[in-house]
Amino acid sequence: MMAILSLATALGLFMSTVSAHLKVLKMGTTVDGTTLPVRGWNSWGLQAAGYIEAFDEVHVRAQCDQMYSTLQGKYSLCGLDSGWSRDGGDENGIIQYDEKKFDLPNFANHIHSKGGLLGVYVVPGPFVSDYNKTIKGTDTKIRDICNHEYGFVRCALNYDHPDTQNWFNSNAAQFAAWGVDYIKLDFITPGSPEHGDVDLVADSSREVIGWHKAIQKSGRKITLQVSWKLDRSKKYFDIWRANADSMRVDQDVNNYANKTPLVKWTDVQRDINNYRDWAVTALSFYDVARIHPNMDMMFVANGPEISGLNEDQRKTIFYHWIGASAELNLGSDLTKMDAFGIALLTHPGLLSAASFTGRYPMQPRNPSSGGNASKQLQAWISGPAPSGELIVVLANYGRDEGTGGYGTDFTGTQTVTAGWRDLGVKVEGRYRCIDVYSGENVGLRSGFSARLASYQSVMYRCSKGR
Repeated sequence: MMAILSLATALGLFMSTVSAHLKVLKMGTTVDGTTLPVRGWNSWGLQAAGYIEAFDEVHVRAQCDQMYSTLQGKYSLCGLDSGWSRDGGDENGIIQYDEKKFDLPNFANHIHSKGGLLGVYVVPGPFVSDYNKTIKGTDTKIRDICNHEYGFVRCALNYDHPDTQNWFNSNAAQFAAWGVDYIKLDFITPGSPEHGDVDLVADSSREVIGWHKAIQKSGRKITLQVSWKLDRSKKYFDIWRANADSMRVDQDVNNYANKTPLVKWTDVQRDINNYRDWAVTALSFYDVARIHPNMDMMFVANGPEISGLNEDQRKTIFYHWIGASAELNLGSDLTKMDAFGIALLTHPGLLSAASFTGRYPMQPRNPSSGGNASKQLQAWISGPAPSGELIVVLANYGRDEGTGGYGTDFTGTQTVTAGWRDLGVKVEGRYRCIDVYSGENVGLRSGFSARLASYQSVMYRCSKGR
């Protein structure tokens, strides 16, 4: 990749303030007090297509221990996806871990001893098999708070029943006692649009409210992530941001068809386009988003024989997940990380940039127009902060493989240019810009321009300089 930037000075100084044309997308603090998105690993990337030999404590511990030792403590979440719990609750219908797979309290202690966080997976409602059990602290049977069976051998809750919240409370209290730090709440509606023959209720948004209230009552800080491809209308966006820390913007990106490759580029294109829509929507509703987007897992730690991605694609994924203020959760086989993946994931400049974009998620600014449509040749801006600091990403996503939303098929190396007007920024004040990955100073006068082959991107960080 070659970046070509018009030279202002040898030190790359320019002048800039926010234009009236740019509304800065800010993140703020989430409802449960999260200030930066979670980083870590989730098991589903290796579970989904049967890549992992077995989903149990031995195999998960091997992945997470490798993450803690090799990635220098930069990633904390060890996330257990579907399959960690039994098919039925205890005598009060409280979700229980499967002892044949995990000793969850001891596993949590192990994870915490590494400085990590433990995550678990849940879907809406109690088990149908628990209908005749009594909710803890009440005389109410679980069948009394259920409307009907909806799928996953679980019932759709009657959220108006006074003891429904007690069922949530008892589960959150148990999770807190085990040392759970993160809950992934899946198959929430409106959203979860492609769910096969599972008869989801049309609106389970009150499930999110119930879990949020229960977490607050539990006495433990637990991050709540809500999935998947959630409705982004104002009514429901308000509910998600008032009750959760992050929300899935897309469906799964992992490849279900084969053990390898773990991901296909067409799904990455779709994911980035769904984030674009999320960012545009958030900007239209709020001055401060207060909920992080979740773009599902990054498969950037392994070489192409496992991931299906070349180095340019892996960099582009990492840049975009960072820029989006998304959770940086890996789906890779961490026992087989290559040198490039380790260097990428521990890159000081990129992780520092993530701390900035965690507060200022990037938004699309189309080259030549400053619009926000999906484009093969795209520009993004994060910030500027009140200090004037900003981050710019230029990208060439390659031909649209059917899900990118832009429909073009430019081949070969392309020039991607975003002027100050395109970015919504006008020149005023002295700044310095660097290529975040290489650390090189860059000089510019009228904006940013880079020669990018398919799948390539570049990230620039600009701040006040002398």
